Amino acid sequence: MFEINENRDTSPVAAFFLVLIFVFVGLVIGGLISIGIWVGMTGRPVLQIEKDILNPLYSNASRIVQFVGTLVGIFIPAIAGGMLMSRKPFKWLGYKEGFNAKQILLVAGILVVSTPLVGSLSELNQLIPIPNSWEIYFKEKEAMYNAQMEGLGIIRSAGEYILSLIVLAFLPALFEETLFRGSLQQKLIRWFKNPAAAIIVTSIIFSVFHMSYYGLLPRFALGLVLGYLFYFSQSIWLSAAAHFLNNAMVVTFMYYLSLHGKPAKDITEDTIMPIWWAVPSLILVIVLMKEYKKISAKRLIEKIPPMDGPTGISTLA
Repeated sequence: MFEINENRDTSPVAAFFLVLIFVFVGLVIGGLISIGIWVGMTGRPVLQIEKDILNPLYSNASRIVQFVGTLVGIFIPAIAGGMLMSRKPFKWLGYKEGFNAKQILLVAGILVVSTPLVGSLSELNQLIPIPNSWEIYFKEKEAMYNAQMEGLGIIRSAGEYILSLIVLAFLPALFEETLFRGSLQQKLIRWFKNPAAAIIVTSIIFSVFHMSYYGLLPRFALGLVLGYLFYFSQSIWLSAAAHFLNNAMVVTFMYYLSLHGKPAKDITEDTIMPIWWAVPSLILVIVLMKEYKKISAKRLIEKIPPMDGPTGISTLA
């Protein structure tokens, strides 16, 4: 049987900007839905949300609201972006590719050895001189983020820890990877015809999207790692696994701090590392990434369907 063309003729440039519009609209709609859920779960007035969301009493409501916001504002727009490019959007976004044990082990290893690199970039980020007015503004935003972290970081039981792993670690990782790597990065690769440039730009967007100046460089570095993990394997599950492990380490540390009566904002202080740690960390990341690339390429080649003679038409429909 002849292979049916699953791809659409949509321009990757148009699709890229349409996805950004979808995200903007999704975030607005997700915010409105989240307000309704918040009021329904807490019974608190709308005008008190900004204050109440910092209250540990409403931590579970905060987690659910965050889930809904990322679902509507990130995941659904990503799926819509996949539909612009293919009649099988999940396949196009990278859900078609699985993984093997070697890839998973290398993903875990790459994430672990990249931790000092990310931590040293946090230190570098703080050393970059900026105007005093900017510093005041960014520190106010960081203080608000830390306050929210303290509210979300109150994990009082093993059940809440598991819920937090799902809502704060796994689902955001999967949703964000579907948008940034599966959707935006692939469109930029088709637009630029240059994978490295596409991964860099996607990582910049990924970092800026989180709206944290003092997390700008470390998130950019994490974005590069995630971008190459996806590009080499074409599997959204592997970049999502790395993203999940990164988030899970934070949630686990939050749980540890909560059990010992310490504020969750201590996470930021404990993840900053000396700048010189970046050098050995980067070397190890490159070494493991090369091995990951080799194994992933071999797996992709083995999955290429057989061809029927000189016509080059796949026997699989």
